[in-house]
Amino acid sequence: INAEYGKQWYQRRVRGEKLGTAQRTEYDREFQDLCNRVDKHAFWANMLTSKVELVLQPNPAYRFEDFVTEKLGNEREIRHTYTEQLGICMLNAGSDMSSSDYGQALLIMGDYENRMGEAEHKMIKQAFIKFVKPFMDAAAKEGAINNERRTLTALRLDLDAAKNRVRAAKTADEMKELETFVDEAQKKFDEQYEICREVLEERDQANAEMVVHLEDLCEVQVEYFKAATELAQEMCSKVLNRPTKGKAPTRKRKDSSSDEE
Repeated sequence: INAEYGKQWYQRRVRGEKLGTAQRTEYDREFQDLCNRVDKHAFWANMLTSKVELVLQPNPAYRFEDFVTEKLGNEREIRHTYTEQLGICMLNAGSDMSSSDYGQALLIMGDYENRMGEAEHKMIKQAFIKFVKPFMDAAAKEGAINNERRTLTALRLDLDAAKNRVRAAKTADEMKELETFVDEAQKKFDEQYEICREVLEERDQANAEMVVHLEDLCEVQVEYFKAATELAQEMCSKVLNRPTKGKAPTRKRKDSSSDEE
């Protein structure tokens, strides 16, 4: 019951501020700018991480499975990339038709597609370790920061309520008595204000340092695309210059005795 009453009181206070019927203690401009920077970074960090994960794992079911696995503190499952799956399919098809030129081309391509898939798998692993994981770890710390900010908001509302009661006092004695509550509320608010400032400044500095993970992501992609390009060029050369190119497929001759019959 007390929790529900507290929630309703909080909502009435916020509603009163929006309607202009209650006084609001304003944060200083520097503190507000700090809050805005941290909020913007948290929003865009979440967006960027989700988009990078979309590139690394297009399958939404697998992404959800990985999300749950991470929440449980377990290692993500190692899966074949789609390029590796293509390579395996080509190798199987090529093995089944190995006596033909078509089958030989499939075997060559399958080998290289598989190797490009392995390079892609390495890129996915490195991108997760060097970019996604650090951002996820940072996001996990946002909860503690938000708790401090909610506490500050609650104390600000307490302070504003105390000030409003003083203004509504009908006698000097009543006003003097209520001012002691203002002093207590102000002290608690100021202490929490500094705590919030410290954690926000720490988060803001850490956010600025996250740029190193963007640099890591660049390097991971460059390494992957370089390896993939080299493998693709080599694959193309091998396929175009395969020994069986232009040769007619081997056909079984009919038995001469059967012809005579």
